[in-house]
Amino acid sequence: MTAPSGARGLVLFIAASAILAAIVHLVVVLVTPVVASGDAYARLAPLGKLNETVALPRADPGDHMLPDADPAVAMAFCRYDLGAGPIRVRAPIGRAFSSISFHSPRGPAFYALTDRAGARGAIEAVLGTPDDVRALAAHDDEESPTRDLRIAAPEREGYVMIRVFSELPSLYPEAEADAKRLTCAPEPAPR
Repeated sequence: MTAPSGARGLVLFIAASAILAAIVHLVVVLVTPVVASGDAYARLAPLGKLNETVALPRADPGDHMLPDADPAVAMAFCRYDLGAGPIRVRAPIGRAFSSISFHSPRGPAFYALTDRAGARGAIEAVLGTPDDVRALAAHDDEESPTRDLRIAAPEREGYVMIRVFSELPSLYPEAEADAKRLTCAPEPAPR
C-alpha cells in the first residue's frame, strides 16, 4: 500500500524544512561570534590603552560590562598587541586567591594560571605569537635554562584578566590593590 501523493509531498516538505532549519541554525551559531560587536574585548577596549592595566569597578547586579561577575572578586585587565613582539605579564601574589586568564579578542580564555602557579612571589609569563616563542627558545642557553613560562597566543591581539578574591567585604580594597598590580610590558628582545 502506497501513501497518496499529497501525503508524500507533505512528508518531503517537512523533511526539507527540518534540514533547512538545521543548516540555518548551524550557520547562525558559527557566524555569531565573528560578527558580534558586544563581546568582552569590544566592551573593554575603550577603557584603556594597550599594555595599560585598568581596574574594573566592583560588580553589581545591574552591571552590563561583565555580566554575572562576582562582587567579591576584584578585577583588572590589560589589552595587548603582539605586533611589536612578546610581552611579559606579571602579577605579584597577594594574600588572597588570584588567577590570570589570557583571552583572544573573540574567543574564550586560551590559557589560565592561578596563584598556585606563581614562583618567587608572582605569577609571571611571557606571551607571544608562536614565532616569538620559537625565537625566544632559539636563544635559550642550554647550560642555564630559562624559568620563564612562555605562552603562544592564537591571535596577535587580546587581553589579560586578573581576578583577586576578597574573603570579606572589608578586604575588597586590598584585593583591588592587588589586581591593580598586574603589568603587561613589552619583553626585551633576546641577545
